[in-house]
Amino acid sequence: MLEFFKINDPFRMIGIFFLLILLRIPYYLMDIPITQPELLWQLLGERMTAGNLHFADTIDSTGPLSALVYGINQLLFENSLLSFSLISFLLILFQIFYTNELLIRVNAYEESNYLPAFIMVILYQLSFDFMTLSPALMGNTFLLLAMGQLLRLTSVNANTVPAVLLMGFWAGIAFCFHFSYLALLPFFILTGLLVNGFTFQQLNLLVTSYLLPFAACAVFYFWQDALSEFFRLYVVLGVKIQALYHVAIKDLLYIFSLPLLLTLFGYFLNNTMHRMNVNQQKQNQLLFLYLLFNIATFFLMERISPYQFVSIFPPIAYFTTHLFTISSKRMMQQSMAYGLLLIIPFIGYSWVFYQKNEPSFERYKVNIDAGRDIPKDSSVMVLDDNLDSYNQAKAASPYLNFRLTRLYFEGMDERERKVRIYRDLKRESPDLIIDETQVFHLWTKDIPHYRFLYENEGAGRYRKIR
Repeated sequence: MLEFFKINDPFRMIGIFFLLILLRIPYYLMDIPITQPELLWQLLGERMTAGNLHFADTIDSTGPLSALVYGINQLLFENSLLSFSLISFLLILFQIFYTNELLIRVNAYEESNYLPAFIMVILYQLSFDFMTLSPALMGNTFLLLAMGQLLRLTSVNANTVPAVLLMGFWAGIAFCFHFSYLALLPFFILTGLLVNGFTFQQLNLLVTSYLLPFAACAVFYFWQDALSEFFRLYVVLGVKIQALYHVAIKDLLYIFSLPLLLTLFGYFLNNTMHRMNVNQQKQNQLLFLYLLFNIATFFLMERISPYQFVSIFPPIAYFTTHLFTISSKRMMQQSMAYGLLLIIPFIGYSWVFYQKNEPSFERYKVNIDAGRDIPKDSSVMVLDDNLDSYNQAKAASPYLNFRLTRLYFEGMDERERKVRIYRDLKRESPDLIIDETQVFHLWTKDIPHYRFLYENEGAGRYRKIR
């Protein structure tokens, strides 16, 4: 099997295609429920197609370009989980192919091969949520394009101006898909200065091109008279919002410890046992720093979940491949290959089995039984981070991210907050308000019209009086 991927032949991607499908089958047989983020993305797509402007009419931290994708997907496929799986499958195939072709093009190894692609296929099995259409996955596509331009600059005859321009532009698009990728801007600046020796003009070009996609989004929201909401919700509060842990730190350590350990082995063995040329030394440094900065995105994540770390796979695949290229013993190489093929997917499958029996998994999955007591065709507004009730009822709420909503309202003066709440309630007019956090009474205490329009049923529920 290993010999199949050690040959530099683009048709090896056919084997990658079928291997990726084969390794995903166990996840599909496990009947994994829809997750809270997936439900949120579906609701966001529904609101986009209903004419609600993201950030202005919907309070959520999803990147503007990701929201656009969910809106288009809602129009075409109604944001079904099947469409999430199929589109993400195509994105993953592209990322695997592009990463492998990039490493071949920059001569990262002594002999060109498809081992990085083989390893990346295995890494995507570490968790079931890597195969969903997340903002992290979409943004990672453009991060790879930016990284490709950076690695090409390690070549002696590289044309620096278009490479720097495209590097900043692709990285800026990634940021507009996923906020935590903002942590990669210092990486591109730092490596440009220290590794590639950028001049002041090149550094200015990088930063300017990085800001172009964000500026385009800002101009659009300016035209829609929603620039302040866009900047405040996506940038200012994106840094301040407290992270929601869908999974515990111990779960992340269980999933990623082995791949990261193999990465460290590959990094140190590559530095001590492999004679690299100047370009390969730069690539080694760049990819190790890229891995560290991608791990650092943890501090900007609004939701803590495995899918958020999808961007660490290319550098892990690069360093793990060195474990195969450095070793000259065929038996050792075969043992490592079969070991990875068995152990890495087993980590992912076993984690799902473990989580399905753990109460803590309730923070991540959607409880399909929640809201069954809500009358059919009733519109619901949920004032909480738990979105379970929207799975059974029509959503009538702009507050898809309640933690962000509270931060947003806390930054307003009292009059401004009352006007916004009044406007939202008038527009949405929900039949039922589920208030687990006990804020509805406080928000409407000086809006008599709505205090008497809804009756308190107890247990944090307010029903509209007809």
